[in-house]
Amino acid sequence: MGKLLINCDLGENESDEQTRILIELADAANICCGVHAGNPEKMEATLREAEKRDVMIGAHPGLANAGGRGGDRPSPDNFRVLLEQQLKDFIDCADRVVCTVSYVKLHGSLYHAVEYDEALAEVYLSVLQSTGLDLGVFALSGGKFQEKAKAVGLTVYEEVFADRGYRANGSLVPRADDGALLNVESAIARFRHWQRSGLMKTADGELITLQADTICIHSDSPGSEQLLKQLQFLNGSLD
Repeated sequence: MGKLLINCDLGENESDEQTRILIELADAANICCGVHAGNPEKMEATLREAEKRDVMIGAHPGLANAGGRGGDRPSPDNFRVLLEQQLKDFIDCADRVVCTVSYVKLHGSLYHAVEYDEALAEVYLSVLQSTGLDLGVFALSGGKFQEKAKAVGLTVYEEVFADRGYRANGSLVPRADDGALLNVESAIARFRHWQRSGLMKTADGELITLQADTICIHSDSPGSEQLLKQLQFLNGSLD
């Protein structure tokens, strides 16, 4: 397996110190657009840190309710408004900071909704293509949306998750369920096995084939700093 891009969700409710620590270890920063968590000031501060550290920068739009996790899916029209507004605010802020936005990664419920809701997936593709920017997209490895995005010519980074449990169909274990979140030891053991074999162990002990270009660590996961350091070492980025 080749070298992976290690990404981290940032600009949410982590402390400024935690932002600095994690951004030094990450290759790509998925920065909250100030809605599902954080605020506009945190978004700008995180963009400035990312620009200083020369990491890839991605917009991370999400739902305002329940921290962007759970709740009802938006209608296609409301989803379009949400995306257009958050991406505009993010890109405008990036222009002030003078940094380049390279990709978009949906947050939480929206990330999974476009896998199952055709209408939302079409809206997402339309908005990505309408920005006038050369934006890639981070999408679930082996999922339906990454296929749609590739089919219309978008640059796609298939993504796996270091700190989240998997189900046998390749989706993530819902956060309210047992096995949803892995501790550092379990996450590293699973990563090492997947790195060697291409087989990801699921929460019920099955093995599924997943390939990826990038792997995610959530900033609010316990031990996120330790996990990032170990993944970078195993990925061949640290001595």
